[in-house]
Amino acid sequence: MTIRFALLGAGRIGKVHARAVGSNPDAKLVAVADAFEKAASDLASAYGAEVRSIEAIEKAKDIDAVIICTPTDTHADLIERFAKAGKAIFCEKPIDLDFKRVEKCLAVVEKAGATLMVGFNRRFDPHFAAVRKAIDDGAIG
Repeated sequence: MTIRFALLGAGRIGKVHARAVGSNPDAKLVAVADAFEKAASDLASAYGAEVRSIEAIEKAKDIDAVIICTPTDTHADLIERFAKAGKAIFCEKPIDLDFKRVEKCLAVVEKAGATLMVGFNRRFDPHFAAVRKAIDDGAIG
């Protein structure tokens, strides 16, 4: 089964995620949205996707999941919006800078029964893992 993605945000990290989707035979980048039309169209054309508005992506039947790579202050609102729309969501960190706002957002996700993953890639970084091990072993900290 191919998972059909929309990418929100065509900047640096958006390009990284577009490449990841494009390199997976079980995934397809269907649409790209960005406030900068040229950034959206350049990235979309590189992966055979369309440029669409966030509104169009929200209503689209041909999109299963969204990847949120927009500025931090938009994350919580977009997560809530796409959770209510029935899309699976991957969001770059953080969800929001305010803990209460994060709690509210997660309550919406839970109520909608949506799938949400937040990208904290550093937990898999070998250097971070080594520091964690050193703390756990009592060598530092």
